[in-house]
Amino acid sequence: MSTAGKNTRIGVFDHTGASLGGGTLVAAHLASLLSKDYTVDLIRDWSGFSRDQVSNAFSLNLDEVNVRNCEAIWDSFDVPGRFSLARQLRRSRALTAEYDLFICAGHWVPPFCKARHGLIYCHFPIGFPGTRELESDGRWANRTRFDRWMRIQGYQLEWRARMNGYDRFLSNSSFTASWMKRRWGVRAEVLYPPVELDVPQVEKQNRIISIGRFFGKEPRSKGHRAQIEAFREFLARVPESWELWMIGSSLSDEDRAYLLSLEGAAGSLPVRFLVNVDRRAILEALAGAKLFWHTAGLSENKDEDPAFAEHFGMATVEAMRAGCVPVVVNSGGQSEIIENAVSGFLCRDIAELIGNTVTVTENSPLCSSMAAEARRRSMDFSGQVFDRKILEIVSRTLSQGPKRWHRRGTLSFVPPTSKAPPHASSSGESWGRDKVRLGVGQGD
Repeated sequence: MSTAGKNTRIGVFDHTGASLGGGTLVAAHLASLLSKDYTVDLIRDWSGFSRDQVSNAFSLNLDEVNVRNCEAIWDSFDVPGRFSLARQLRRSRALTAEYDLFICAGHWVPPFCKARHGLIYCHFPIGFPGTRELESDGRWANRTRFDRWMRIQGYQLEWRARMNGYDRFLSNSSFTASWMKRRWGVRAEVLYPPVELDVPQVEKQNRIISIGRFFGKEPRSKGHRAQIEAFREFLARVPESWELWMIGSSLSDEDRAYLLSLEGAAGSLPVRFLVNVDRRAILEALAGAKLFWHTAGLSENKDEDPAFAEHFGMATVEAMRAGCVPVVVNSGGQSEIIENAVSGFLCRDIAELIGNTVTVTENSPLCSSMAAEARRRSMDFSGQVFDRKILEIVSRTLSQGPKRWHRRGTLSFVPPTSKAPPHASSSGESWGRDKVRLGVGQGD
């Protein structure tokens, strides 16, 4: 470790949510990795968890990582009209200015970056520029046409300035990259999140695992109710006994009420709920399971509401690493992970999920070969691949002069549409008929 490196300050901003999900895992992994060579702050709302709790939840060493609290971060960097631009700039400067490199890892509207350099690692772009955001201000309907036009022009300038504060944009999947281009007007490089786990060696049981938070609000649910009904039908079609283990966190009163309704729906079925369990319990459950179910994005219209699709699928990769055959709804980034009918099954609906589950459980050689293929495929998303790439990006970014206004393309905001874009490639190739041509932060 060089003195020069430790004199370089990096802030990693976990801009996801209060719970300890995959977004926090990525931010904590970044902080742990970079703290070996740099002075690193992990910035998040720490009101609910301590550094040790985060470290234990993800089996990461955060001893060299400093913690910095940032409360009320979910509404701090939103659009003009809802929050003043002056407030955003003050908050953004206080959050970012002291760092040589500021990394915003999340999915909300990012702050203005006043650090020497900035990177965005996006899990999915929630919020985007355009009249749809401005119209959320209740005063919009009473404004004149000229007033609205002026505010839209100002918003576009503000958004351009916000995005120009960052040197580079990264996404967790091609699915997310395509929506970053559509919503944020930026081309992102795809860098799949790191998946590292030490799976105990135990005998496989007739067990199906499902992992996903028990969200009280149905649109954000992981399709638990549909899984229970699918499991009921699956049991009626197979001669052997099977169990369904549903693993997830339940944090709010609304979540707990939803969980109670799921327990009622399961009734006497062999369904086991593992709620708010630690990392070791999850790994042991995966190690002893033969199959993995995932149904996020099942009932929602993913074209209109892509935020409810599976943006990547870290739980899917973890299950594959543990030797589970994934049988999942083909939603969002899942198709980038699973080679259909080789390392798992991508299903159009619940009927196909049930049928593929019956097929693989009735053919033991097929189940074993697909489990081996799932393990092989999961290694393409290892922490080593992620670490090598992110260290290269950070080193290259820090070696450059301070960021400046590069020569840009024309920024054209695309009106909301019900049509989902095709996946963007990691090279940022254009798609569809959209005119978003802003290649931000790619060193062009």
